[in-house]
Amino acid sequence: DRSTRGISNRSSFLDENDGGRLAEESHPGVSFGSLPLPGEHFVPSARSPLEEPSHPQIAPIGVPDIAVATALAPDDEPEYIYNAIEWDPEAKPPLHRNRRFRFYTYFAFAMIGIAVIFVVVYITSASKQSETDIIERDYEAQPTLSPTLSPITNREASGVLEQLEAGILYMRNETFADMNRGDPRIRALDWILHKDGMQLVSDDANLYQRFALAVLAYSMDSEAWYYCGGPGTNFNDTEKQNATVPYGIWLSSTDECTWLGVTCSTDDIVRGVDLNSNGLIGVLPYELTALRFIQILHLPHNCIIGTIPPELGQLRHLLSLELHGNGLSGEMPRAIYDLENLQALNLADQYGGDRECTKTDGRVVDINYRMGGLGVRYEENVGLTGTLGPEIGAWRSMKGLYLFKNSFEGVIPESIGNLRYLRFLRLNDNFIGGSLPNAITKLRNLRDLRLADNFLVSSLPSDLGLMTDLRILTLNGNSIFGEIPDGLYNLKKLSELRLDDTLMREAPWLAVRNEGINGSISTLIGGLQDLEHLYLNNNPISGTIPTELGLCKKLKTLRVHRTYIEGEMPDNICPLRDKNLSSVYSDCRPYNGTAVPFIKCSCCTDCCDHSTGVCIADD
Repeated sequence: DRSTRGISNRSSFLDENDGGRLAEESHPGVSFGSLPLPGEHFVPSARSPLEEPSHPQIAPIGVPDIAVATALAPDDEPEYIYNAIEWDPEAKPPLHRNRRFRFYTYFAFAMIGIAVIFVVVYITSASKQSETDIIERDYEAQPTLSPTLSPITNREASGVLEQLEAGILYMRNETFADMNRGDPRIRALDWILHKDGMQLVSDDANLYQRFALAVLAYSMDSEAWYYCGGPGTNFNDTEKQNATVPYGIWLSSTDECTWLGVTCSTDDIVRGVDLNSNGLIGVLPYELTALRFIQILHLPHNCIIGTIPPELGQLRHLLSLELHGNGLSGEMPRAIYDLENLQALNLADQYGGDRECTKTDGRVVDINYRMGGLGVRYEENVGLTGTLGPEIGAWRSMKGLYLFKNSFEGVIPESIGNLRYLRFLRLNDNFIGGSLPNAITKLRNLRDLRLADNFLVSSLPSDLGLMTDLRILTLNGNSIFGEIPDGLYNLKKLSELRLDDTLMREAPWLAVRNEGINGSISTLIGGLQDLEHLYLNNNPISGTIPTELGLCKKLKTLRVHRTYIEGEMPDNICPLRDKNLSSVYSDCRPYNGTAVPFIKCSCCTDCCDHSTGVCIADD
């Protein structure tokens, strides 16, 4: 009875290699008569338990399309028994097991993913282009005098801020959070993040140098030059768009290497910044130290005020530093001595004159006052201060040292002799005292030595004649005494010699014989064929003017007044008036208005009274 038989959940299969022989996994107690016909499905009744057979049954050979049933255990749950399924050799496998179906499915998903990525990239690019267009429109707009920062965007999370703090601001332990909105660093950061079309990120190689140049621009109250690109240029909006200047405009989205005055090497690293006479008004930012490989920093003849940042001493590749003609004050940082590769240092001319600059808000900057007179109280600017320490000997590559017109004190150190490549030494108009060190005569390449208007108390070094390349020697305005050494006449290339006004030690207003340059002018002076300017006035030098001086055919200026030189102007000197000699001063006026003049001169341009020092043109 079929109703008393269970259906096994174990399937059988035909062995194709055995001629259709039915191979089965048999289960004891199942007879073939109990199998269901094709299409029939039975679930056993719980009321008719199965009897367990005593021996296994094997399906007869040649019986096709049959399934094997197994007995239902008495303790099985009938409702969970699966039906026997007729096996069809031509049946197709399920779709998820079909290799071709799976291949096309995966391919379809991949194409959909690519399409999605393409759409996302396109939308992002369009958005960024829109943002860049907005930036460019902002740039083209007229600059405002008061800082207006951009709204917060996801650019603040780009890592640029943290990178700049860790790489630059750490030098003074500063952060952007400590700065006010008008700080040049804040404005430079805002420009980098929101207004610069380059949209740099934290790992861009030029981030530091672009930020440092932006800080310089915002530190200088000269919007005309950094928006329009040069001194004297002031493009309007239309001209700015069509400008054909051979340089890039500062704070534009062009490469900073193309900006006016910026020079880069072939690897796009800033090597030089030269903004001579550009009307810059402001304080020198220490962030320029971020230009680690800079070799030339020239910012002369502007209105830069304040002090020199000591951090500049970290620019070890610097070859030339020129800050002359500004209104700097304070002590020269000792860190400047660390710039061992310097070949030119020009910090001269930091006070005096009538240089004034007007800021965009109308305030006037006068460099004769500290901080340009913009401080709380007016304080006279005396330029840079400090002393010339023995560290000066570390500048072994120095060729030009210009510190004149400042307030340096102390003495000239012996280590000056280490600067064997030095060609120009200008320390005039300071408060340097002491004597001329003998080591200075070791500077055999020196061409220009100017020590005038200091507080030197010294005689002329006997080895002065070893400096055979010397063209200019000025020692006027000091307490120089003694005779002119014969070695001086070995300086065949000398074009200017100033030994005037050396009566400074006790009574500079009196001509006293035991002070100043004494002795007489040697006949050896005729060997100075290149001499153009000779100043010996206001000295107790005596004797006569040698006729050999007439051999100096290039002579333009001769000053021998208020001396004890007597006699007559040599006849071979007066003909030089028809050539280059344009100024001749001597004591050719009556002494004290009545006595005989010290010297008789028919070709002098000015005759002076030795007693009063009054000179009157007599040309």
